[in-house]
Amino acid sequence: MLGRDEFQLRQHMLREDYEIYHYLDSSELHVSLHFHDFFECYFLLSGRVSYQIDNQAYTVTPGDLLLISPNQLHRPLISSAKLPYERIVLWISRRCVERLSTPETDLSSCFTSEQYNLSRPAKLRRAALERKLFALLEATNGGGFGRDVLCRAKLADLLVELNRDFLEARHLPARAGASVGALVESVSAYLDEHIAETVCLDDLAARVYLSKYYLARTFRKETGVTIFQMLMQKRMIRARNLIFEGMPLAQVSSLCGFSDYSGFYKAFVAEYGVSPRDYAGQAE
Repeated sequence: MLGRDEFQLRQHMLREDYEIYHYLDSSELHVSLHFHDFFECYFLLSGRVSYQIDNQAYTVTPGDLLLISPNQLHRPLISSAKLPYERIVLWISRRCVERLSTPETDLSSCFTSEQYNLSRPAKLRRAALERKLFALLEATNGGGFGRDVLCRAKLADLLVELNRDFLEARHLPARAGASVGALVESVSAYLDEHIAETVCLDDLAARVYLSKYYLARTFRKETGVTIFQMLMQKRMIRARNLIFEGMPLAQVSSLCGFSDYSGFYKAFVAEYGVSPRDYAGQAE
């Protein structure tokens, strides 16, 4: 039987193609509202969970499938710490999905629907998805000749199955009355608009017609992170994308709102564990 992974709060990929994890937790977890620049597939095996995505919340039951697009704010809300919380989480980079797609088959389609994030596959399809997820886990954690080819084939097979499920499965709406609220959306939009500038809490508070103290306190209560932490996460994701596109590092630093390269360098290393220059070398 495959071993399970120790849960980690890291929200960036270490590999350039995909990462897959099998988690089982019996204690209560607190995960802050977050987002990232890759696709995520979440398959619940056991437990009682609500899942917040952007301004919606979904009731997730074992066998349900969540597909999350890049830059969607999301977090799990554990309904009961008494039940084992078991799930498979798959992260796939946009570049990887593009490489596996063809002119006739866009494998990102299942992630990019503006209407649905949650599906409840029929029994046979649910069993097939679970088998394919565990097969990818086994190939990823295994070895032997042709491991990379095998992993690529199993990932492509899984993506085809995910898209077929998306086209055929019963899609479930968000739970009524469970929205995050307009405040988080307004703050997130403001940070996106001013990501290359110095962001002042006074200006942001004036934008949403609240005192800066109430704004900061309410935002952290709703998201689990501070406004500054969300701003830095947005800046680091943008920095990775710009570096990946080949932009000079000094220009990346400026476009991500840093007044000097030293501050950008320290923030990038703190977030990703490598220097901007080393990451640029890996992206080539």
